[in-house]
Amino acid sequence: MKKIIGIFLAMVLMASCRNKEQLGPDLKVTITQPLAVNTPAVDFAGGGKIFFTAAFENPTAWTITLTGANDAKKYITGVSKEINEANSSWTGTSDVLPSFASGSVTAELTFQVDPAKESVPFTITNKRVSDKPSDALVSNFVVNKRYYMSGPPPGGFKIGYTGPRGWPSDYPNISNTDMVYAQPDGDSYLIMSGIPWDNGTGNGITAYVNYLTIMADNSDFQYGQYFPLNSDPSNVYFNVMVLGTNTPYTWLQANIFEESSSGDVVTRTINLRPSWTGWKLLSYKYSDLAAGSAANSQKITGVQFVLLSDSPTLPGPEVKVGIDHVTFTNNAPYQP
Repeated sequence: MKKIIGIFLAMVLMASCRNKEQLGPDLKVTITQPLAVNTPAVDFAGGGKIFFTAAFENPTAWTITLTGANDAKKYITGVSKEINEANSSWTGTSDVLPSFASGSVTAELTFQVDPAKESVPFTITNKRVSDKPSDALVSNFVVNKRYYMSGPPPGGFKIGYTGPRGWPSDYPNISNTDMVYAQPDGDSYLIMSGIPWDNGTGNGITAYVNYLTIMADNSDFQYGQYFPLNSDPSNVYFNVMVLGTNTPYTWLQANIFEESSSGDVVTRTINLRPSWTGWKLLSYKYSDLAAGSAANSQKITGVQFVLLSDSPTLPGPEVKVGIDHVTFTNNAPYQP
């Protein structure tokens, strides 16, 4: 009798173990249609788009990672049995700087629960035009209009200034370059660098390193007295790509000049201390920058960048920062 009971218990235990093995989801993804792209080449500048197709036996969480030759990144995610035009269309935008350039791109399909991967290549024949007609581009620094000026003009930079129409700066170590760091928008960018110096103001060596001023009438599109922007400052965004170069004590001020009702200049200041390495896109709603007075987004006359040093002892080491694609956008932040 005891032998029979023992055999019975052993059979129950084995059945229980088998049942436990069957519990829980099957983590393997069964691909019934491999990843494919709808076209081998796409012209984003001409309004083209691209999409992907694939199918699975069961709904699954998937990610398509698009990587450009310049290391631009775009992520498309979903949970479905199929990847199709409705859930994978792409028009050339970037999630991680730099922007996608013309050239080869690899699309890699991965899964949340399975290490399986698939990939397909394709080509961007013409990159996306990221600036909308309603945007006001300050500069993308493809053309260098900088010139040396010892100090600002009398009365400052304001309406009625009739001096040289370049971009005033008073320190030689400022340049356009596209060789040292990745190009965030596919073209050249601005590098500001140097150490604090005695600029002859009678204050000796201060935190100041250099500056660059771009007025609306000498921006890339020479708009006139003011940048053409929405009248509601809560619908206007100031956008700038900033390069952190791993140089301690780097301090960058972005000053936005706005003409007041009395004709004076109101300055909206953004203080940046890049603690990151590489490019980052920063966007600010203009109404959030109001400094004690109501912002008037239709009276913005210029933008100035001032490089400073946070070093506790001056002059301290060299500070360096990169700047690119400075633009005002209406209704939404800039999308690279």
